[in-house]
Amino acid sequence: MTKANPLRTRWRASMLLGVGVTVGILLAAAGALMPTASDFSGNIVARVNGKAITSHEVELVLQRLDRNGAAPAEERREALQRLIDQELLVQRGVAIGLLESDRTVRKALVMAMIDAIVAEVVAEEPTEEELRAFYDSHTAVFTLPARVYVQQIYCGGNGDLAKARTQAEEISAALVHGLSFQEARERYGDAESVPLPNAPVPPQVLRRALGPTLTDAALILKVGEIFPPLQSSAGYHILRLVDRQPEQVQPYSVVKQEVRAEYFHRQRDAALQEYLDRSRREALIMLSPHAPQPDDAAQEESNERP
Repeated sequence: MTKANPLRTRWRASMLLGVGVTVGILLAAAGALMPTASDFSGNIVARVNGKAITSHEVELVLQRLDRNGAAPAEERREALQRLIDQELLVQRGVAIGLLESDRTVRKALVMAMIDAIVAEVVAEEPTEEELRAFYDSHTAVFTLPARVYVQQIYCGGNGDLAKARTQAEEISAALVHGLSFQEARERYGDAESVPLPNAPVPPQVLRRALGPTLTDAALILKVGEIFPPLQSSAGYHILRLVDRQPEQVQPYSVVKQEVRAEYFHRQRDAALQEYLDRSRREALIMLSPHAPQPDDAAQEESNERP
């Protein structure tokens, strides 16, 4: 009989022990990955790499599916498969760093977080009394500003200011002799490069079209008055004030839907600001000495908040 080699025997024993340990670890890992009843407690219907998918999520997908006459069981399988595929894509996106590197993904996440933060506010419909109280305390928001309706006759002179001045003086003389403003504009005026609004508008709108000097001249007119020709870098302008409307608070009955929209807008802003203020206080935020520093007054106000 051949005598066993002690070294080989020990090596074989070590190898078998190692294999046994490895198999044991794999079996333990497999056991950990195998789902158990406790993994699907409550309304959990699936797990994707540990992430739970609930029956509630399946129901939400079912509401958006195009049924096409499919059987209920088939519809649920399709809805669940969509959620599984979606979760796989999300997990892959996180794994390759899209949250850190892709601005579109980060923006979508931020918007989703904002919606989640303010969801409770949006879900609660205000009472009629709350809306009326909000309207009464924010009447400036629902007030139409003072508006003016101005017409002009523009004289460009084809770029020749002297010719434009002569043209404007002739039009003024025609107006004095009874020619209507509208007829004089149609007969003698040049096309405006920036036409004036054909309706009452706030002075700031008129200012953007005419500039400050011409607008100030128009605002001192009485309704129906015509200002003598005024020069600008583009030519000459004859202005007429057609109508002037004072500032007006719109009745609640007229702007009720606007009141509701503004109410929700401010409630959302307040809820989001409260969340961000609390998050800033709880977070560890460190700024480089070279980074823009918060305003001292704003910082003191933040520190005083409970």
